[in-house]
Parts: sequence; structure tokens; C-alpha cells
Amino acid sequence: MTIPENETVAELSSADGDVGWAEGPSFRQGDGDYLTVMLLAAGLARIRDDRRRMDAGEYLTRTSAEQGLLPVPWRSGMTRLWWRFHTAGHVPPRSDLALFELCRTPFSEWPIGLRLSVADLEQSLLDDDELTPLAEQAARLSVRDVEAELVENHVFRELMLVAEMNAKDEEDVQAHYCELRRLLIDKPVLTEAQVRRLVSRFPKRGSNGQPIVQRFIQAAYTRRAVQGPVAIGVCDGCGNPMQRGVGDCGTAGCSGNRTSYNIEAVGGYYVQHRATRRFFHDPGLVEARVLDRLADVQAEGTISVEPWPGLDAYDIRVSFLSGSDVAEVWGADAKDQSSPGLLGLGFTWRTDPPCDRRFLVLPEHRADQPGYVADLTTELQGRVSGVSVVSEDAFVARVIAKAREVAER
Repeated sequence: MTIPENETVAELSSADGDVGWAEGPSFRQGDGDYLTVMLLAAGLARIRDDRRRMDAGEYLTRTSAEQGLLPVPWRSGMTRLWWRFHTAGHVPPRSDLALFELCRTPFSEWPIGLRLSVADLEQSLLDDDELTPLAEQAARLSVRDVEAELVENHVFRELMLVAEMNAKDEEDVQAHYCELRRLLIDKPVLTEAQVRRLVSRFPKRGSNGQPIVQRFIQAAYTRRAVQGPVAIGVCDGCGNPMQRGVGDCGTAGCSGNRTSYNIEAVGGYYVQHRATRRFFHDPGLVEARVLDRLADVQAEGTISVEPWPGLDAYDIRVSFLSGSDVAEVWGADAKDQSSPGLLGLGFTWRTDPPCDRRFLVLPEHRADQPGYVADLTTELQGRVSGVSVVSEDAFVARVIAKAREVAER
């Protein structure tokens, strides 16, 4: 992202109106600084997206950075921040450029003490000119029209269309949904041969004669035209493509190494674009790991595991079996997010399908982060009740122990 160098200073006294809060977050007294962070992040995301559209030659018809005005969320966040500085007796940032620099600084080093979680205080909104994972998370939570969220919703809609149009009944829809959702986790790179098999597997065509699954692939992946043998550098841990000369793939919690994925390309191959990787593949890795580990337990006949029940009401539903009867049902929602405060702020639980116990499952690299679980648990208090925060290892261990207990009754 290139931060503009000659933008006008925001009007700190302007009325900003509705900034488009997303449904779900549960705000309470003391959350004011999180609201400010979310607004600033949403503004930075809008500036980035405006710049990308301009670079692509698109004319921006709405009020935008191109017209000399910074986005409403940015101005709202700056106004809120101005009052925080003023109330604390500190000189606020005098310009947008000064605030851009402040956004590159960890919150713990800001002149005022922001009311954020301990883990979040060590983070910033910008890493050089790129949004940090916390900023991406905050932007998605705060506004509905950030470009990445639109792309995410587009991919989800196309996935659902493939699942529904190729199904005979609701059970088929659920099975197709799980298959395609797992595809986005397991296959960050697709060959033409794999795409042809998908078209054969999901043959339903749209009104233009194109297979609907092809539209889904086009929404989630970018096609790279090439002919003949190709060696693609990928991570042997998570499968993400890696840039030449880069030592790690950059996926949070992944310790994989670069390896070569060799294919014989017939016209090209497909690579997940940034939004698919960020919103489906990377956060789905913890879901896939837990599901794979529970599959071994399910093979013993003591549990039944449903991935993404109710078309993704939550991630995993485990039924503990006592003979032919279901003794108890657990639900789990796996989350891999950089900010425990923002995760707690935006976390909700859908009650259908029902379960007896509810778990918020964290990948080990988040659970092991000092202060993360404590901060998240604190944020959840008073927002969502009856949810236990556990690591993926701890959740699997609890399932195994419960399955044995039920089997021995």
C-alpha cells in the first residue's frame, strides 16, 4: 500500500454520520479505543483499495482519496483520537501524515495509554506501507464495504451456488459445501486437470452454458497461463505458494519449508488470490487439522463428526456415541486471528444446530502467545456465555477423554 503524500488534513470537527458497522460486534463501556482502532483500520483499508483501483485505471465515482478527501472511517477515527489526546493532555497528530506514522508504531508506544488488551498493545496498524493482520481483522469487523470483504462474500456465494445447484436435497447441499470448503483449505494451487475433475464432479451449468463450478474457481483463484512443465515453489507445511528467495511462507503459525510442486501445465494453472488465502485457506488450516485428528477417533466408532454443520453455523460438531444413542454433543468454532481483543469483540455463536457444550478452539501458536487466552477470555465475558477457550491440542484431548468415558458407561 502506498500512503498518499499530499492529502488534505481531515476536518476534526466534521460530522461523520453512519460508517456502516457490521452486525455482530457487542460493544460496551470501555470499548471506545477498539472502536477508534477499527475506524482507523477501515480508513487505511479504503485508502489502499482506492489506490489499487486508481492504479488499475478505474475512475472512482464516490468520494475518495482520488478527489482529495480521505474516507469517512479514517476521519471519524481521527476525530475520536483527537479527543483522546486532548483529554489526556497530549498534543494530537497535527496531520494525516503524522497519524500515518503513528499507525506504524506499536500501540504501547503511543503518547496516550489506549485501553486495549495486553497482546494487542504490542501491535500496530501498518507494517511499513502494508496493513498488519490486526488492521485487516479490525477493518473487516468495522465496515461492510471493504474490498476484501466483498471478495470474500463473492467466493462464498459462488461456493453456495455450486453446492445448491448440484444437489438433490439438503443433505447433498451440506456434503457439497463441506467438499468445496475443504478444497479451499487443501488446494491453494489447482491444475487444469483438477479443475476438469471438478467440472465432472459438479456438472450443473448456468444460463450462459458455463459450468457453475468454473465461476467458483474464477472467483477464488487467479489463472496463470503457461504451457509445459512448471515447477511451483510452495510451502510443504500449508501448501501456499512462496516467492523466490523468501525463507518462509508468511502463514501465521506455519514452520514449513519451500519445496517444488511440479506439474505438466496444459494451458495454465490456478493460484488462490489474496482474499481467498486470507479468509478461507489460512484460517481454515486449524479447522482441517482438528477435523483430520478427530477422523482417527471417529474410525473407532465412539464419536460422529460433522464438519461445518448447518452450512457453517460453526466449524465442528461432535456427537458422543453410546451404542446407537447420542450421549452428548459438543460444538467447536476454530479461530486463528491476530487480535484477541477484536476476536472477543466480534465473536458470536449460532445456536442451531444445538449442542451441549461450546468451545472456541485456538491454534497452538495463538494459545501459546503470552496473554492471548487471558485477554480473549476477558473480552468474551458478558458478551458470549458458556464458551470454553481451548487450544486445538487441548480440544482433541478432551474429545478423546470424553469418548472413552462414554464408551465405558
